[in-house]
Amino acid sequence: EKLGGRIGMIAIVVCVVIFIIGVVMDRTDPSNPGSPAWLYMILIAVTLAVAAIPEGIPLCVTISLSIGCSDMVTKNVLVRKLAAVETLGSASVICSDKTGTLTEGKMTLVNMWSGGVAYDVEGKGFDPTVGGITRENT
Repeated sequence: EKLGGRIGMIAIVVCVVIFIIGVVMDRTDPSNPGSPAWLYMILIAVTLAVAAIPEGIPLCVTISLSIGCSDMVTKNVLVRKLAAVETLGSASVICSDKTGTLTEGKMTLVNMWSGGVAYDVEGKGFDPTVGGITRENT
């Protein structure tokens, strides 16, 4: 138990030192050079801490999900389960309407956008043998 505590303290000290050195050297995110150095170095320090102390991973995930939950609450979104935030965060397209077509399972595709090209989709209901896909404005 003492060894684990010492390793944890050493890891925290190393992370703090790396954070300070990074801020002093003005290390910024290579993918976003306009971001402040301290923000990027916090990310690096937390990553190092999680790598050194694997028990910190669930804590980091819970904190980031709860921050996402708080942001959603400010936008009047009701979140009952924390796992829903994680699922929603991985969604790239969300379809919604007020006519009931989503809840009744009657939504059909009429237009789509793929590879920078718009397409019209024709058909009747859920029969895949009727209809087709044509390029828009051709």
